[in-house]
This record gives sequence, C-alpha cells and structure tokens, in this order.
Amino acid sequence: MEESYVVEIEDATWGTQVESSKKPVIVMFYSLSCPFCKAMEPYFEEYAKEFRDSAVFARMNVTINTWTAERYGVQGTPTFKFFCHGKPIWEQVGQVYPSILKSAVENMVEYGEDCVRKTTPIGQDITGYV
Repeated sequence: MEESYVVEIEDATWGTQVESSKKPVIVMFYSLSCPFCKAMEPYFEEYAKEFRDSAVFARMNVTINTWTAERYGVQGTPTFKFFCHGKPIWEQVGQVYPSILKSAVENMVEYGEDCVRKTTPIGQDITGYV
C-alpha cells in the first residue's frame, strides 16, 4: 500500500496538529458514507503528496469528531477548510472541480508565509466578556 501524506486527526489532537502547526493546514471534513468525499479523496491525497513540504493535509471524520465539526460550523461533507495558525482563512463545501481545490492549495502555499507573518496569535484566555 502506498504511503499516505494525509494525517487523520481527531477532536483530541486538533490543537497540536492544526492550531499549533507552523505550516498552513488544509483539513478535509468527511464522513464514511459520503460519496462526494470518496470522489475527492484521490485528489486530496495527490495534493498532499505534491505540497507536503509547504502545507499539512489532514482529514477529520465528522461522525465521530462532532465537537470540532460543530465548532467550525461544518454542515456538509466534504468541507475543506484552510487554517493559518489555527485560524480558518478559506473554506469550500461540497464536491468541487479538482482544479479549484488545487488552485486554492497553490494560493495557500504561495501566500502562506504572508499569512503566517501577518497573523497575530491571541491567547485562548482573551475573550470579549467582562
């Protein structure tokens, strides 16, 4: 079996694998019963291999990781979300033309360093509530 360049993540590992990542992270929220997810899977895997030095590609099963899916408003699968320092910066819902997804990945990789440099981390203890 060929090596996978896509990391499987869960609610419990979200913080270390997405929020603390030094690289941009592209997450595919999926479910096992989703035919559109299965159709997109080979392309997502291909882009993960092609861009492995520039970004992290991850999958999250929304059926068993409901907390994170709800937190980010995932209402359908597949949902692709791009993160910079743990913050969502782009989203695409549903089966899309692979070329659209690839262009989005290329943009993320090309401008990812700008994203990282221009993002100010805010501590989790800061809220708008007094």
